[in-house]
Amino acid sequence: MAVSLAICRPGYIDGPRSPPLIARRKRIGIVGAGFSGTMLAAGLSRQSPRPIDIYLLDRNKAFGTGVAYATVIDGHLLNVPAASMSAHAEEPAHFLGWLQEKGRQVEESAFLPRGLYGAYLREILGRSPDVSTVSADVRGLGLGDAGVTLALSDGRSLEVDQAVLCMGNFPPVSPVDDHIDEHCIDHYVADPWHSSRLSEVEPDDTVVLIGTSLTMVDVVLELVAKGHQGRVVAVSRRGLLPSAHQKAQPARAPFTLEHLPNDMANLVRVLRAAADEEQSRGGDWRTIVDSLRPHTQALWKRLPTAERSRFMRHVRPYWDIHRHRLAPQVAEQLTELQRAGRLEVVAGRVHDITAHAGGVRVSIARRRSAAREIVDGGWVVNCSGPALDYNRIDDPLLVSLFAGGHVRPGPLCLGLDVDDDYRVIDRAGAASARLFAIGPVIRGVLWETTAVPDIRRQCIALAKTLAAA
Repeated sequence: MAVSLAICRPGYIDGPRSPPLIARRKRIGIVGAGFSGTMLAAGLSRQSPRPIDIYLLDRNKAFGTGVAYATVIDGHLLNVPAASMSAHAEEPAHFLGWLQEKGRQVEESAFLPRGLYGAYLREILGRSPDVSTVSADVRGLGLGDAGVTLALSDGRSLEVDQAVLCMGNFPPVSPVDDHIDEHCIDHYVADPWHSSRLSEVEPDDTVVLIGTSLTMVDVVLELVAKGHQGRVVAVSRRGLLPSAHQKAQPARAPFTLEHLPNDMANLVRVLRAAADEEQSRGGDWRTIVDSLRPHTQALWKRLPTAERSRFMRHVRPYWDIHRHRLAPQVAEQLTELQRAGRLEVVAGRVHDITAHAGGVRVSIARRRSAAREIVDGGWVVNCSGPALDYNRIDDPLLVSLFAGGHVRPGPLCLGLDVDDDYRVIDRAGAASARLFAIGPVIRGVLWETTAVPDIRRQCIALAKTLAAA
């Protein structure tokens, strides 16, 4: 089973000049222990034809869960039915079988708590004999002919043959830094994923949320679970909420990649026409969106840069709410909160935030209106989504990687650039033989790289490459 690395093992040394303790096996370092890192580690352990040392490093000690599946809020549900959540592509019913082993009989269409899925991933990790967990932050990385040296936050170094960046999502960038009074900091939650501040919210406090996507939904559900009864105002530029899943429709394949346009205007037109036709036949637009799944990555990669940019500026918000849908019961809960007047969704932007009566005063500019709406409340929470421009993220490892020229930004400055084999591309345009990346970190190369099925495919492919190298 996976073990915590409590003592020096081959390659884990007290300083950068210390020699390896004994002759060693091949070593792989995986930075990040969310779904990407965990399943890559488990896949390597399963696929390697010979013994291998796999080091899984995580700053938050969230081995097997990451942020997404570490939640203890039962209302935080998976956005995909249980039948599609197997961690092993070759065993589609693996998750359902695990649930049965635990005495839980569930329908294949059930949307289950994310914390339960986290327990599933931890158990998979625990059954991986070649994996050692390292509770430390990777502060820097050195590449050499002999391998990779990872500089850890505890002052030691880890020497491996190859390393994989599975760092997941970074905290959101604050959209109001230039418009927030410094006296409001105590009532402003900049990063809801790594903060316990929501526990300080009083039941009757008014809370303003910046953003109306999945992060906002998680915060609302957490507030309700902790007894919040006050008003919640969620603000985003367009005021769009994620759509809900409905009963599964028969799968159809109305598109081939060759017949999909290469420009946003015509692509949107084709999709709308197909959705209208599907609904006229008594079907559902979700069938059309889902039918694009086999083509999404190839379509994104062939789109000209200008069209990718148009997608990001104009189409992405609408794609996201149709593609990344909510469990039906979560959508119903949000609807009830809106009906009760406890949740208001506003299309507009937060203009400024000032201190007011032990809390905050938020000025909101509604869309297509010159007037300012004032909301006096207790808290403001940044739910604007993960930071995407890695060149601007103040993370020690990323800063080190860019400064050393070991990486370059991905297309449109989204994440990091990699080749088709997930090898990281450096500043000079060369693909590394020792440094790889998968998951959300390569969002610019493969836009759809956050859902379990997408990352699962990446883990399988890279595990085969690393095991065979």
